[in-house]
Amino acid sequence: MPFFTKANSVASPKPKGRKEKRKANFSREGKAANRLKRRRTDVHRGDEEIESSSSCDEEQLNQIKKFKPEDSALLDSDEEHETAQEKKERLAKEYIKELEDLKAAAVADPDDEEQHSVSMQQQLRNDVLKASGKLHKKVAQNYAPPENHTISILHCKKFQHKTITCIAINPVDCSIFSASLDGSIVKYSITGERLGLIKSFHQDPKESKPRHKGAVFSLAVSSNGKYLASGDNVGMILVWNARTLEYVDKLKRHMQAVMGLVFRQNSLSLYSCSLDRLVLEWDLENMAFVDNLGGHSCGVLGIDALYRPSCITVGGADETVNVYAIEDDKQFQFTSKQVSIDGVKLLNESTFLTHGQDGSVCLWSTNRKRPLQHLKVTHGYIAPPSPEPHWVTAVAALVNRDLAASGSGDGSIRLWRVDIQAHKLFALQRIPIPAGFVNSMEFTPDGTKLVAAIGRTHKQGRWFVNKKAKNCVIVINLMTLKQLRVDGNGLAADDEGSSDEEETTNESEAGIDNNSDEGFDGEGSEDEADIASDIEQPSDEPDDASHGSESNNEEANEELDAEDSYDKSDRREEIGENAAEERPTRKRRSLVLPKPKRR
Repeated sequence: MPFFTKANSVASPKPKGRKEKRKANFSREGKAANRLKRRRTDVHRGDEEIESSSSCDEEQLNQIKKFKPEDSALLDSDEEHETAQEKKERLAKEYIKELEDLKAAAVADPDDEEQHSVSMQQQLRNDVLKASGKLHKKVAQNYAPPENHTISILHCKKFQHKTITCIAINPVDCSIFSASLDGSIVKYSITGERLGLIKSFHQDPKESKPRHKGAVFSLAVSSNGKYLASGDNVGMILVWNARTLEYVDKLKRHMQAVMGLVFRQNSLSLYSCSLDRLVLEWDLENMAFVDNLGGHSCGVLGIDALYRPSCITVGGADETVNVYAIEDDKQFQFTSKQVSIDGVKLLNESTFLTHGQDGSVCLWSTNRKRPLQHLKVTHGYIAPPSPEPHWVTAVAALVNRDLAASGSGDGSIRLWRVDIQAHKLFALQRIPIPAGFVNSMEFTPDGTKLVAAIGRTHKQGRWFVNKKAKNCVIVINLMTLKQLRVDGNGLAADDEGSSDEEETTNESEAGIDNNSDEGFDGEGSEDEADIASDIEQPSDEPDDASHGSESNNEEANEELDAEDSYDKSDRREEIGENAAEERPTRKRRSLVLPKPKRR
């Protein structure tokens, strides 16, 4: 061992054979080649950086040369440097100018009576109330009696031979979409013409694009009429082009059947609810999932939304209603004594309706945890001797108006007048329809038509089957008193002087109001027969007691409210005075005290 070798160093073993020597030589050559490559790439990168920096400098110089002093005025415009208050004033002036242009166009068009009757101040007030969800128009009394309404039937026997489960109306062109248990979707025009068809997977297995393989339980159309969303029994949400019915995208997050879909007004935010007890938010502008809002203790059966970034859902058997305030990240819960809350509809941002399997319809306000009014057995009983009522299977509401409708399996649709100030529902009309179960209903945006989906069974199960019914979509053309006056077919000479907002019969309103807590009687009862005769067979000559004007009804309601506003002490005093007057007068006997005994 040589003296200059370190003790701790270990000499590398020398290659003994030819193969080992070749491997060592190749490894040395490879390392040297890699070093050269690294040096070359570093030099090339540096050249690229120098070239890119020089090109950027040239572009900046060209922009500076091309820059003109007039462009500085565009950059320093008023919109760039205006304050928030100045921006509000500018937008307000632009909006007022648009309204003035509309008013000038209405003056040029003498047929547009609606624009003539509304002033500028009233139009601004209505727009503000509509944006805040507080606008409420009274239109319920403008509709003609039910015998003047016409019904058209739409059906597609070849592809929708099973029960129709849901419908949706495009707010742009009022086209109708219907879905069924066989997984197909059919598009109709409002006049009844079939415009398109989306077949299910089993109806056309050769098609490569995704389609529904099972029952479709929910439909929704965006407010701009661009997208159609459909949800099926396996938790799949498919998005279609509402105009061409072409496939766009699919949204998968739910694990069970999607029972409800709704778009927020004037946006592409989609809310969905499912039997997996979840409520989800989607953004169709990016076709992406946004947030999980929460859910119920049971499957979520209904959902609805309007202009605000919030939605309302019902939990079925858990007897609760949840309101999700998304911006505030809060959740409000309401409870009811309904057997199962199967659906919900918003009248405005603060008032809504629910329906259940016990045949009841409830009126709610977001300011109270309990319903304002609970109407029981609104559609009668299944059979007069049986205690089971007809289930209320669908409810529709005309947004920001006082008109609502409810459907069941009794062969009729009931129209209701909603008095928000009095917190009550009043029976308006009963429209006879073809036999079957009303699984879904919706008004057109202008309120002139009511569209309903009729099926042989309920959309969720075969608890009841009506073999005489046909699976179809019906369109009810709701006639107004104004249209009847124009046609000259409906009103007598005495009714020409009455206003369009004529109230319904006081007797029917009083009867329903008094029995609101007890409910309606069965179909074979006397009260129900009286109500049916009053609605279906109105007399030609109006009676003073039944067909009073609006002023008489208002005076009567004021008197009733005044009587109800008495305190208990006042009532006790009145009862005491009446009792004192009715008692027979008796002579008062003087008390004679016994004389004290002498001791």
